[in-house]
Amino acid sequence: MNILNLPYFAGGLSHLLPLYVLHHKYIKHQAGINNYFLVNNNWQRLLTVQGLDCVPIDYFGDEALQLLSNNHIEAASYAIEKQQEAYDKVKPALIIEDTVFIAPLIAEKNDVPRISIQRTGIFRSIDERYRNNTHVHSLQKGDGFDRSAFFSNNSAAGVNTFDEEDALYLEKYTEPKAKIIPGIPTIERLPEDIANRDSYFYAGPLIVKDKPSKNLTDRLDEFLMINKQKQIVFITTGTVDKTPIEKYIEFFVSRNYAVITTCDCEINNVYPKSIFYNKLLPLHHICKISNLVVHQCGSGMYHYPIMNRAPFLTLGTQCFDREDIAQRLQELGVSGHIPHPDDDPDHWQIFVDLVARFENNTLTDYDMMDKLRKEINETMANFNMEEVIRYALS
Repeated sequence: MNILNLPYFAGGLSHLLPLYVLHHKYIKHQAGINNYFLVNNNWQRLLTVQGLDCVPIDYFGDEALQLLSNNHIEAASYAIEKQQEAYDKVKPALIIEDTVFIAPLIAEKNDVPRISIQRTGIFRSIDERYRNNTHVHSLQKGDGFDRSAFFSNNSAAGVNTFDEEDALYLEKYTEPKAKIIPGIPTIERLPEDIANRDSYFYAGPLIVKDKPSKNLTDRLDEFLMINKQKQIVFITTGTVDKTPIEKYIEFFVSRNYAVITTCDCEINNVYPKSIFYNKLLPLHHICKISNLVVHQCGSGMYHYPIMNRAPFLTLGTQCFDREDIAQRLQELGVSGHIPHPDDDPDHWQIFVDLVARFENNTLTDYDMMDKLRKEINETMANFNMEEVIRYALS
């Protein structure tokens, strides 16, 4: 049986890694399954070294991105054309996708069952009093392609440019045969009235067990030695979000913390001995050595401090998919949430108060954190990809 994997082309690692982890942990050892990935040539080179099969199509390669970046309608047509081409080459019996909103035009339209990676941004369950109607999904925020408005908002793509049949398929994106939730039930809660509850399968976090390279290890060791008397704060907004955090970094440095960050800020150059910057970092390792983690609450990111029992704060980014989880984690007592500056004029005082709680050791309910860690481990151990595939094919 052939399976075609479709990651969100503009999602970077965030929407490729879950499919990658599914393959390595749960699919590659199943006899009779050939698992193919549709990605650009750059990703193909990396994936093939890891033993993955890729469709020989440069899907949204550099040239296509340059030509299509200002025209969402042409980008949509290109995506549909290339996905259909991949379908014709692979002849899949099953499609697995992560945030590919046009996938129904390739899957359901060809009568092929679809498994979708779905998160709280799709099935919102947070109490309405915590919601902010001005917030958008994280896919609608950022640079270049406007984070690909077409793929995050059918109306922005101009669904009316499709014929009536295709428009109906697009509207059914949230209703694939099976859904995999890369989290746990206590955090990624399903609404009480959700339909087809048995079609949702919790996998636990679909993240990699990373470790630093020799060069990065040497640099980190030197940094930690220089700052051996200081507490370590890790601050990240992920690989996409541009919410400004320079003021937070400066605050911690001024209080004699050492800061590790993935954010390229001018302040990093002002305090080179107190701030360690690297665009990408091994998150398990960094959270393990950090006394406090401050992050944007992306789908993969929020698991790392929990799994490593590290106190953490979440940063408001005006993205409801992240905000819902951040509010839930605060509700559970394992973190504190800092509103976005444009959401709350008191955001800075909230931040200062939360840091004070961390310093007084009253920020984190470690009993609850331990319960969440146990649930994460049990969910990962009990997840059965064969069962998900059987359900999708039934």
